[in-house]
Amino acid sequence: MSQDSKLFEMTQRVEAEGKRDLGTKWDDGPDQDDVTKIYVRGDSDGIKYIRFDYIKFGKPEYKSFHGFTDIGFKQTFEINHENDEQLESVEGYYEPQTCVIVGLQFKTNLRISELIGYVKKGATKFSLAVEGKKIVGFHGSFYAYLNSLGAYFTWTAPSRMEAKGGQGGEVWNDGSEHEDVTKICVRGGSEGIQYIKCDYVKDGKQIDGSVHGGTGRGFTEPFEINHLNKEYLVSVEGYYDEGDSGVIQGIKFKTNIKTSELMGGDQGRKFSLAANGKKIVGFHGYADKYLNSLGAYFTTSASTITKLEPIGNTTAGANAWDDGTFEGIRKVCVHYDANYYVGCVKFDYENGGKVETREHGGVVTQEGEFVVDYPNEFITHVEGTLDNGANTLVTSLTFKTSKGRTSSTFGRVTTTKFVLESKGCGLVGFYGWSASTYLYALGAYFSPPPPPPKAEKVEAKGGDGGTFWDDGGFDNIRKIYIGHSKIGITFIKFMYDKDNEIMVGDDHGSKTLLKVDEFELEYRCEYLISVEGSYDVDGSESEVVCMLRFKTNMRTSQLFGVETTTSRFILQKEHHKIVGFHGKFGNMLHQIGVHVIPIKK
Repeated sequence: MSQDSKLFEMTQRVEAEGKRDLGTKWDDGPDQDDVTKIYVRGDSDGIKYIRFDYIKFGKPEYKSFHGFTDIGFKQTFEINHENDEQLESVEGYYEPQTCVIVGLQFKTNLRISELIGYVKKGATKFSLAVEGKKIVGFHGSFYAYLNSLGAYFTWTAPSRMEAKGGQGGEVWNDGSEHEDVTKICVRGGSEGIQYIKCDYVKDGKQIDGSVHGGTGRGFTEPFEINHLNKEYLVSVEGYYDEGDSGVIQGIKFKTNIKTSELMGGDQGRKFSLAANGKKIVGFHGYADKYLNSLGAYFTTSASTITKLEPIGNTTAGANAWDDGTFEGIRKVCVHYDANYYVGCVKFDYENGGKVETREHGGVVTQEGEFVVDYPNEFITHVEGTLDNGANTLVTSLTFKTSKGRTSSTFGRVTTTKFVLESKGCGLVGFYGWSASTYLYALGAYFSPPPPPPKAEKVEAKGGDGGTFWDDGGFDNIRKIYIGHSKIGITFIKFMYDKDNEIMVGDDHGSKTLLKVDEFELEYRCEYLISVEGSYDVDGSESEVVCMLRFKTNMRTSQLFGVETTTSRFILQKEHHKIVGFHGKFGNMLHQIGVHVIPIKK
């Protein structure tokens, strides 16, 4: 089989939508790796030309314009393939009478473009999409305008994360050819996790997975994932024995909506399987009588965006509009008549540190404003009411946020109520129908809040003795335990906060024959910003940390240890807070360093 034949076997051609037998046909082919930029020009009668930039063998590939570079609006949509962003689908509209495509909207696994072009009453909607695949090429036809559009799709290759845990047992592999994980069953006992069994969705059908490990006396816990409700698995956390057994001791699963309880214990070395919001579609590892290790397959093919159907009148001849999706919403403005209806909505969206404003409808008598503390706060819930007349209109709007705040009610409340909400998600865009000074219908896009920033490691300070330790990074510090003697710091231990749960770190150093003090931070409002210390030679071993003092956004702790002026240091990073510690220890603390993340303003 030739290389070209193999390429066409791997890709799927979706026939063009619109008037395929009109005008000049064009075809970019299926031999690209990704789509990186889309150019569209059009006017009030439709799309006049389209062009796509691609990536091929890691290098840019520029194709020709398809259509005529005439006057009219011009819009672009860029896709960041270096951030694992991939084009998943296209929605469009064409006029049956003129056989012209009049509007296009592009969807990646991370976001959705605004509607490019116009949608008028009577336009025919079409979609180019294949579940679990990405677009790598386009084809179509044009005459005076773009008349049809089709696409080439290919599978998105999952990435493999190596198994975490001990080295014993036999290898097992569920594979990566699944769309979703639907159920996980874990059995454990006093010695650790005995087995794991995962059920999947493959080719749209549910399949039972195999048992990996052994059985014995203990507990059995299931964790179900509602893939039909667009719930998917994003990470696994657990602990494994660093001793002779190497067995996984405890395990916890997190989806885009909820987190399971810890199944088993929290003894041993902590591990995590996560890839910046990507979803898990398969597992592999090692097992014998117990589960020794666990790895995962991740894919970016699943969109994190949920599009809720519009509420109101979508057939009244109003103009359709669609803002697409952004990172979040900073402000909402509503113009309304207190006795009648909502006339205009205006949204300030967050887009890469810049504010982009979209406005729909016409200004009427009163204006209301609701400011959101993005990125610390998201709109999670929109309530509205509708007029029951012949031309159904939106009469009122109210917004609720992730912090429990509720806006004023803008407009006249009626008995016909509606809600736009997606559990566990924040609102990232609106679309709807408006005409003159009326809002006829409103829909919304929701997405899970972005993952927290990855902690940055600040180099440890101190001597060269002892062995390395690293607690990793968390959300915050709750409490610090410090043991000290006449020589210096002999023991340290930290209590952390992760997803509003207490996580206790390991002991570092020796607790014998010493005084242990505590420094507790005020939960939720206080955080650590710097650590001051010093180190010196203890006379018998290598250098040890003599003194530590902790500074928060609210106060400074007492001095722990022995005051000294030699080899002083400060651990901090401007505009960052401390969320974890690392270093070296023996019978004394020899080094200490920190993990930091940006302070959200």
